Amino acid sequence: MITAAELFVRQAFWRPVEGTTVPEPVVALLGPKGSGKSTALTAIAGACGGTLVHARLDFRDAKVADPIPAVACVAFMLTRHWDNLPRDPTFHRVGLSLLALNETLPQDRESARAHVLKLIESYLHRDDERVADVAGAAAQFALALSGIGAQVPGPAVQVVVSSGISALLRLANRRRRSVRQALKWFSGLLAGAGTIDSLIELSQRTADPLPHLMNAFLTDLSLSADQWTTPVRRCQCLPPNRQEGPHEHAWALLVDNVDATPAGREFLSALVRARQKRLPERDPLLVVAAMDRWSSAWGTWWREPWRTKADSPKRRPVPLLSQADFKQWTQHVAATADAGPTPTRAWYPVWLDPPDPAVFRELAPTTPDGWEPADFDAFVRTLSGGLPAAAQEIARRVGELPSDAQLHPQSLLLFQPPNGIALWERALAHFLPKSLRADSLRTVVPQAVAVAVRLRQPGHAAADLNPVVFPDAKAILSALRENLWISTFAARPSQLWPVASPQEEHPAVLHPWLLASLMAGLHAQSAATDRNPVTLTWAEVFSRMADTCAKPSGEADLARRLYYDLACDKFEQVVAELVREFASAEHPDWVRLLDQVTAAPCRWPAVEPTDAIAARLAPDAQPGRESATAAIASITALLWLCHDAHTVPNPLRDQRIRKNFTRLANNDSSHVDTDALTDAAARFGDQ
Repeated sequence: MITAAELFVRQAFWRPVEGTTVPEPVVALLGPKGSGKSTALTAIAGACGGTLVHARLDFRDAKVADPIPAVACVAFMLTRHWDNLPRDPTFHRVGLSLLALNETLPQDRESARAHVLKLIESYLHRDDERVADVAGAAAQFALALSGIGAQVPGPAVQVVVSSGISALLRLANRRRRSVRQALKWFSGLLAGAGTIDSLIELSQRTADPLPHLMNAFLTDLSLSADQWTTPVRRCQCLPPNRQEGPHEHAWALLVDNVDATPAGREFLSALVRARQKRLPERDPLLVVAAMDRWSSAWGTWWREPWRTKADSPKRRPVPLLSQADFKQWTQHVAATADAGPTPTRAWYPVWLDPPDPAVFRELAPTTPDGWEPADFDAFVRTLSGGLPAAAQEIARRVGELPSDAQLHPQSLLLFQPPNGIALWERALAHFLPKSLRADSLRTVVPQAVAVAVRLRQPGHAAADLNPVVFPDAKAILSALRENLWISTFAARPSQLWPVASPQEEHPAVLHPWLLASLMAGLHAQSAATDRNPVTLTWAEVFSRMADTCAKPSGEADLARRLYYDLACDKFEQVVAELVREFASAEHPDWVRLLDQVTAAPCRWPAVEPTDAIAARLAPDAQPGRESATAAIASITALLWLCHDAHTVPNPLRDQRIRKNFTRLANNDSSHVDTDALTDAAARFGDQ
């Protein structure tokens, strides 16, 4: 089976052998925190192997605390031997630039020239052996460069940097000639200035050296590729229409944790600006950067992950990693040509594919007593919402449970081990955006829950929340969107979706893991005896939201009112209204109403097991109830629980839902056309 990372390499790395004028993109690999972006980058690097030129860069590492060490580190990593290149890449312009930053050059031009030439000769004639451990040498070299752009390094640092510069200048054949050619490149970089004048200017740091260093890096890249890349005749690439014949490959820079420090964004911004100034020249570097946050600037060309096609019909949809290819990128460049060299055009956002189910079996292999492996796997995948980091958290917490504990999803979130914190608190502390963690969870949780459920509520946007009751809702919505916790990619439509809303796009929803943690937090706050008087409880949150739709005037208003009634545990009243609507409404409309209403939040999984809830709300034997009422009560209870993120899928519950839909279609409907009911039954297994 081909993974998403392998598909991306096969589709996005090939280039026409005759060359292309399209600049390489900066691919923003998007996904919320903990979704597996680092794992995807590792997989991409593995697919590149020793043939496709690539380097890794992680902005969580201390060695890349600012952009200049990052440039030096990447240059060093790319100088290794590559199977498809007759000669290794060289970064002499980068090396000479670092030489100037590492030395205090005399202001006298002749003295400076003599000093530079002496240093170069010294570097070229060193007898130390070729670097064996490129990664280790790169780390040591980059670490020593921290802060070099702002100040002249001390003697101890100069020694380490000198060794790294020497390696950059020497890691190539015919190094003397190529270094001399690189030295000529500096002539004319400053208006009216020659080579030595440019190096003196760089040494004195009269301007930010980063743009110059990035320009040097891209020039080295471009010349290395132009001189030495050879066409590939056979590989596993998948160009459009499966065209056969020789082609070239892009080089890759895989950047992780871009949002961890300001240095990551600064590095990529400097690279984009340097490329724009070099146009129409191009370099071969395809950048893939793992990012936890959406940039509003990309919305000029690309549809935000939380918008549907109806919201932004003229913007390009963000593709999945497995669907991204070079042809799609060239189409984007062509379609935005009138905009000129604006930085936003350089970005190619893609969304990380959902992980394979096998990933969760590896991350959470523990099978507690009394659980079948398949049931436990379904439990982990359901509660985590497909987030690998959440699966690891769940496995860790399961290991802390006492042997006699009764495990069900919500109680696991609420369970507080000795000398520890509840899983919901740990999850929110780890996954909530920093701007929201700055406030007390007592304040954030109720309002974040209100934002989350309003997204699922029919007919209203989360931004419509009452600012008096929920004053921080707008800021919370923006933070959750920007940090990619609200999106259409995370949407998990109900099993009834193809019947209830077949023409509608999947809505944007809050990620199930964060939603489950927030719901557990709201329940815990509501149940606490020492609750802060200003904190909203479960009942207060949903009753105040229900006040906005007390008088229904249409289908959407009725759905909203019943939605909040169900959230406020008015189960019998909701069933009674659904029974009345079943008798009068067309079946497709009724199925849609049922699907919308049962998406309401449910607090009962925090109190008792799912089967016990279903048996209490809609027991199998319901004396005195009409057939339709009993069937609708059972369907409503089970769908309400199935919608909930805490409920583990269960074939027996599916069978009951299917049986009751079939019963309504065959025995209780007064309509001639019962196809919607039959189709709904079919969504829960074979008849």
